[in-house]
Parts: sequence; structure tokens; C-alpha cells
Amino acid sequence: MSKYKKDCFLAIEKVGFLLSIVCAIHCLTLPIFLFFAPYLASSFAFSSNLEWILVISSFLLAAIILVLDYRKHRQPLPLYFLGVGIVIKLLDMFLVNQSYAWLFGILLGVVISIAYWVNYTHKKSCTCKINA
Repeated sequence: MSKYKKDCFLAIEKVGFLLSIVCAIHCLTLPIFLFFAPYLASSFAFSSNLEWILVISSFLLAAIILVLDYRKHRQPLPLYFLGVGIVIKLLDMFLVNQSYAWLFGILLGVVISIAYWVNYTHKKSCTCKINA
């Protein structure tokens, strides 16, 4: 892999990690700001549209990055964490009422962040020269 492609790939990976952290922070601050809900009701920052934008973009970036790294390094643990994140989101969508949605959002952001972290630590210690 050329240095330019490697740098570009690392930048995309950092954006994905940042999105999962932003998602967790967004879900953590939501209950705190519910007190101000009447004033923030029309705010885009607390709308379901932003939630779906964060979730879909986080899942897409994570899936692309983690699958490509899996093909190169054969380390399945980050993909397991991604799968756990998908299960958490599905449970949130189908089983949980809205009063616990923030908890599932925090769990989702943390699990995706852990997937990135595990993937990153493996890549740093990996000495393989396999091309994907």
C-alpha cells in the first residue's frame, strides 16, 4: 500500500472513530438537556435525523474500515464488536421504549469506539506484509 493511500486510510479511520465518540457524547448529553427540551425542541442537534445520520455513517465507516483490515490482518475481534453494536441498535429500535434510548446510544458509541481501538492496537503491533 502506498504511503498516500495509507495516510488517506488512516484519516478515514480517525473520522470514523470521531463519529462514534460524537455519537456517544450526543447520547450522553441528551438526558441532561431534556430539562431544556421546550427550548431545544426545534434544534437539529437533538432530532432523530441527527441520530440516524450519526448511526448510519458510523456503521458504514466502521464496516468498510474493519472489513478491509480484517482481509489484511485476519483479526476478527473488531468485527465482533461491530456486530455487538449492530445488535445494540436493533434492540434499541425494536425492544426499548424511548426512556432508555440514551443508554443504548451510549453503549453503541462505546462499542464501536472499542472496535476501532482494538483494530488500531492490532495494526500498530502487526508485522505482517500481506496486501488486501
